Amino acid sequence: MFNNVVMLTSQQIESLVARIEPDLIALRRRIHQYPELAFEEHETARAVSGWLSALDIPHRTGVGKTGVVAVIEGGAAGPTVGVRADMDALPIEEASGVPFTSKSPGKMHACGHDVHTTIALGVAHVLAGARAALPGRVKLIFQPAEETLSGARAMIADGVLEDPAMDAIIGFHNSPRLETGVLGYTEGAGHASSAAFDIVLRGRTGHAAHPHTGVDAIVGAAQLVTQLQTIVSREIAPTVPAVVTIGQIAGGTARNVIADRVTIKGTARTRDPEAEKRVEEALRRVVAGVAASLRLEYEIDWVRQTPVMKNDPHVVARMVEAVREVVSADKVVNLSEPVMGSEDFAWFAERVPAAHLRIGSRIEGVDTAIHRADYQCNERAIGIGVRAVTRVVLRLLAAP
Repeated sequence: MFNNVVMLTSQQIESLVARIEPDLIALRRRIHQYPELAFEEHETARAVSGWLSALDIPHRTGVGKTGVVAVIEGGAAGPTVGVRADMDALPIEEASGVPFTSKSPGKMHACGHDVHTTIALGVAHVLAGARAALPGRVKLIFQPAEETLSGARAMIADGVLEDPAMDAIIGFHNSPRLETGVLGYTEGAGHASSAAFDIVLRGRTGHAAHPHTGVDAIVGAAQLVTQLQTIVSREIAPTVPAVVTIGQIAGGTARNVIADRVTIKGTARTRDPEAEKRVEEALRRVVAGVAASLRLEYEIDWVRQTPVMKNDPHVVARMVEAVREVVSADKVVNLSEPVMGSEDFAWFAERVPAAHLRIGSRIEGVDTAIHRADYQCNERAIGIGVRAVTRVVLRLLAAP
């Protein structure tokens, strides 16, 4: 009981989840077998839509290209609480060995977004049956293209933050590094910001035997890669987490030809907005300096993919209170170690008070991790996730 409004009790939630858990696991396995990449999640969206239609939950498809948005209207006035789950897969050939392995060559749910989608649908199932007693409404957001850090912005551009606006939003992610049954949270900054950059160096071709007749873009690229590493090591305080990574270099046409063009691609991540600005400014300065010293022309394309994800202290406090009703207090852990991975849930968190929950999904004896071809998820995490997210939503509805 919250604010004198009778909603679902813990026992009722446990009973409902236990009853639908086999169906949720079966659904997860079907989604897992047919992974879809960013903005290609047509079949996944159809599966989501079908589940929501069976529950008589009004929803819209095609939001942010392939996203789905549903609203469960409560029977009394109150806040609007959002639940966001991502749907897309990765371009990885699966090598997990599970019997429901991917049937799509070169594509795999190697991050567990199939699990996240299923958890959100489980939450929808539980709350739909109690909608008359809900004080407020629940907005379910099934997002495409998280792996490319572009789906959240696409949905926001399509108006996902409006009609109705949200008072709080919850995101979540499975973690094979955490014991199944453990729920983790972070205070303050959660995931790091991410920016993608493309650098093009242009010189002039020449014969390898007469290098003075050309302008060597490869020599420039070699110097630039080394110089870029000094941005973090010499311009950002050691106490501020930041990383600049060069992930791809392409250039040259033959071993005996001076290369006239090299393309360099990389990412920059930090957990501090000021450091994010300083990294970009330094990168532009270093590229300009190297290019000038070696007679090269250059282009820089810098795209801010996602900001630092900030957890709202009030929403985090409510979330921690709620999940302690699902698992014992010692299984609710503060994940204080900085995370340099990025999550485009940050675009939602930038506009709506938010908190992000980590759901342990480790299979004992299996050494794996997200974004690996051998990734596996303990399917017990699905039921635990449904219970946890449902309790968080109810707590936020009753005590916004």
